[in-house]
Amino acid sequence: MNIPVTDLSARLWPKSRPLVARLSFENRSTVVACAAPAGTLRKGILFVSEGRSELANERVAEVRKQHPDLRVVELRTSDPLNTAVEINKAISSISLVDAVVDVTAFRREELLMLLEVLRGVDSSKRRNCELVYVSAGKMADPLSGKVTQCRSVVGYAGEIWPTRPTRLVVLMGFEIPRARAIIETYEPRHLVLGRGLRSESINLELSEKNDDFFKELKSNYSNVESTFEFSARDPWAVAAELERSIPRSERSNIVIAPLHTKLSTIGVGLYAQDHRDVQVCYAEVGAYNEESYSTVGSSAYVLSLTQLFRQRAPRQGD
Repeated sequence: MNIPVTDLSARLWPKSRPLVARLSFENRSTVVACAAPAGTLRKGILFVSEGRSELANERVAEVRKQHPDLRVVELRTSDPLNTAVEINKAISSISLVDAVVDVTAFRREELLMLLEVLRGVDSSKRRNCELVYVSAGKMADPLSGKVTQCRSVVGYAGEIWPTRPTRLVVLMGFEIPRARAIIETYEPRHLVLGRGLRSESINLELSEKNDDFFKELKSNYSNVESTFEFSARDPWAVAAELERSIPRSERSNIVIAPLHTKLSTIGVGLYAQDHRDVQVCYAEVGAYNEESYSTVGSSAYVLSLTQLFRQRAPRQGD
């Protein structure tokens, strides 16, 4: 469901509900929490980065001032195993019934870990839980600094055979250096490139930028096997497109790099959860362009967690 950001208060907070959110340096990370009347959020978790920046500290202080009862859980972003453990411990400690899970500012790696944890929660204990994503208006160029490490996401290691060729699937976003770093790390024999579908974009201006980056990246590699288009806002449409676009008849190591929106990243997670032999990778960067990373967009997306896990993308041959 797509709603105006200005309607978040009425849509999400007619009553007090548990909140799970990730706060960062982005102003977007505070929108959902701050849409709730002061003091009404008495149960919930705020994930934050250990050793966070001054700007990120300001965001945390802003939300904590409005909702002092929310518990802060620090994540060591350079330690993915620790991050996975902390997310699992935190989610296991609260009731997700009627909860709001704000996925706006989770790093893609963290978001995929969170998705894996949420799937493992008994459906009766996450009844009426909703995921919320606040769109971006404008985004900086560049968004981040140098890539420091490429790695598989905890819970999405897949099955990698040294004797098999690698087929790397890149869902192109807004960072060419990040995409190049992943391609150079995995050295795939086959490269499959995806770009955001214009009709399913969240923002037309960002869609045009995505097209330009996609064309530039595609022109740099001779091993591009195929291309496809995917939705920026519908996770199950992304999962279904991956079913159509990734060859499964050949024996190859399949690695997927989600570099677009958080909603499309959820789609990658759903596909990988249905294909446990597939690896999902993440490129860690040393720094972000904090001061101008993004602005708050006009739209927010609300997804039922029950419906998200109930649906299933059609497999090849269905």
